Amino acid sequence: MVVGRVAVPNPPSGLFHNPSSAATLIPPHTRLLSFSASAASSSANRTRHTSTTKNDSPFSTFGRVKTQKPKTLLHRSRDRRRVLQVEEEEEDDNDDYDDNDDYYDNLAAPRGRPSHSGSRSGGRKRGGWDIIPRFPSQTKSTTDTNFFSLKSFKEIGCADYIIQSLQKIFLTRPSHVQAMAFAPVLSGKTCVIADQSGSGKTLAYLAPIIQRLRQEEQEGRSQSSSQAPRVLVLAPTAELASQVLDNCRSLSKSGAPFKSMVVTGGFRQKTQLENLQQGVDVLIATPGRFLYLMNEGFLQLTNLRCAVLDEVDILFGDEDFEMALQCLINSSPVDTQYLFVTATLPKNVFTKLVEVFPDCEMIMGPGMHRISSRLEEILVDCSGEDGQEKTPDTAFLNKKTALLQLVEESPVPRTLVFCNKIETCRKVENSLRRFDRKGNHMQVLPFHAAMTQESRLASMEEFTRPPSKGVSQFMICTDR
Repeated sequence: MVVGRVAVPNPPSGLFHNPSSAATLIPPHTRLLSFSASAASSSANRTRHTSTTKNDSPFSTFGRVKTQKPKTLLHRSRDRRRVLQVEEEEEDDNDDYDDNDDYYDNLAAPRGRPSHSGSRSGGRKRGGWDIIPRFPSQTKSTTDTNFFSLKSFKEIGCADYIIQSLQKIFLTRPSHVQAMAFAPVLSGKTCVIADQSGSGKTLAYLAPIIQRLRQEEQEGRSQSSSQAPRVLVLAPTAELASQVLDNCRSLSKSGAPFKSMVVTGGFRQKTQLENLQQGVDVLIATPGRFLYLMNEGFLQLTNLRCAVLDEVDILFGDEDFEMALQCLINSSPVDTQYLFVTATLPKNVFTKLVEVFPDCEMIMGPGMHRISSRLEEILVDCSGEDGQEKTPDTAFLNKKTALLQLVEESPVPRTLVFCNKIETCRKVENSLRRFDRKGNHMQVLPFHAAMTQESRLASMEEFTRPPSKGVSQFMICTDR
């Protein structure tokens, strides 16, 4: 269970599909508080990895995390903007990060690309990523102030019509990851595109893909046809799929026309099938809906040129994804390009990718697995007193107590609570409602997969409105 608390003046809707995107969109000098029931052991693990991991590897560790007790933190929290992240570790949750680390480093080293001719960060040398990604350190990155590459869109190979389209949506220079990814994606290489949330990864793959489709049309090598998209984007949630569609429409309306549509469980199936029959260039789908369309014969992949797996680290946690990936590989042409897009690259996901696609090119932006410089991160020790029985119930109780203390002592207008299980969402929601039984000071809004899409959208709309005076808004959501 991950719980996060964020003070955001006017949060954009794109903030909520992944809690890590909060780090790039929240105001400067915001505080990130990680509540852990085993803070001491986590710090020990971090120290061990700091001494054993290669510093020049893109998979090395950040360093140490500052640890504080909840009472100490309360004195520092008043009248401060902050992000609160509460972590409830499950049994064996970090096994993938503790075993065979040397093998992982050696495997990553030859394929990892900490730098690329398309970009120059201008900041301190990247330390890489943490072996325990839920507990990154307080190390500050300069990538927030050096978001854009020193190269222009023209220099990285953008066609004039793509440049004009990007300028119409107020993009005059590429971000680092966009500059790094453009040439490999345009050439048709299978790639892993990894950088922090908010770094521009969607346009990093979308712009070169559209340029390549236009080139193939002019050469007579491919064109859109009924029920046979040329590009397939798999996204873990309907919300993320809609965000990708928004990017497609913005680019298409600005001078680079192409047909795009989304197929998820939140829209009328009949309408989706009718639109699919009219021909589409870019199809965006969730794994479950993709499998349904394939099994029912409504979708053909014979015309597929590129498959994008957006947020691939989250996709691997989807129960339908393994089947969807196998179906995709078996049904698409052998020369199909695969792009794996992610903000985090856990070891198990990395290993699976290189096993299936051993020749994929690693494109890792300068913000990969780094905490935003806008955040001050603190690990809050909620392990309890010595001698206290350590169970999941006592762990949740300790962290819930610390959370409610902060809510009472240092209220903020808006709070996000991130959970990795719907069950935990409900427990936190009930705890907050009982804390303010009359509802005079809190507005608690759930947001997770057990709700209908209409209910989720209603919660989101309510959360993005200015809160009433004296009322703190709480959105309780899963991280996917």
